[in-house]
Amino acid sequence: MAKIEKELHISNAAGEARRRVRSQSEVRVPRYSLYGDASSAREWFVNVEPLDQRARALEWKIEPHTHPKFTQIVFVQQGRGEITLDGDTFGFAGPSVLVIPPFRIHSICYDGPAEGWVVTIENNYLGDLLTRAPDLRMVLEKAGAFALSAPASATIAGSVVELRGELAEKQKGSMIGAEIQLLQLALAMLRGRPAAETSPPTARAALVDRFLELVEAGYDRQPDIDVLASELGVTTAQLRNACKATTGLSPLAILHDRIAAEAKRCLIYTTMSVCEIGYSLGFNDAAYFTRFFTRVLGVTPTKFRSI
Repeated sequence: MAKIEKELHISNAAGEARRRVRSQSEVRVPRYSLYGDASSAREWFVNVEPLDQRARALEWKIEPHTHPKFTQIVFVQQGRGEITLDGDTFGFAGPSVLVIPPFRIHSICYDGPAEGWVVTIENNYLGDLLTRAPDLRMVLEKAGAFALSAPASATIAGSVVELRGELAEKQKGSMIGAEIQLLQLALAMLRGRPAAETSPPTARAALVDRFLELVEAGYDRQPDIDVLASELGVTTAQLRNACKATTGLSPLAILHDRIAAEAKRCLIYTTMSVCEIGYSLGFNDAAYFTRFFTRVLGVTPTKFRSI
């Protein structure tokens, strides 16, 4: 528990939305809960909106930012531009897809008006989906800009429209229908992306990916960051620099975010008591868990569950 109490500096419920990082011209990087927003509804698992809904108002230039809690997929049907991911810039031209996993610092600059869709998928739901359909990991977890074949683009366009309709209508079986359409468009991405099309990760991004895997495997044991760095074959300072440059967050903040995300999932979807949730996440005392949760989210676990 000492490490939780010693260095707790993640955001509160509204998020400390900006942190200074040595990436993309020393920008202060906002952390968004939902595309462009400071907060979002608790129940959402997928969000769909037209590409130009916000990009046009921003004059087709999306400033550097990151979103720890979701993956974003931008389908560019028409238009072109550049996306910068973790300091590396990739050009794109429609039809193409931009894949932005959690924590990636990114910015997008369109050459002018563009058409398409932005699909945002919440982490916990996506993790469950990929457990059931692991072949989709290669297209939903790999950051970059990828060209699409014309048939794949047409399939995706139809699936996105149907997905948006399922999410809006709230009729019987709408969540099943939404997942069917989401799987359909992901399958089109898998089959419609040229085999040779790649966006190799930087060494820093690859290190952070390995770190995230270790966090995912053992966050409930609250692993020591120094130990994780050693397992990765780097110093703690090297790991911290890579995480800050790639995600805008320290390794400990990433770990805390993951613990907090699991705590929220348990509060929403299970009947476990606050004490049981705290113990399951490595807290030896329910009071310490409550203090941790409150500092991270600005509200007690009990209050969060009642919202």
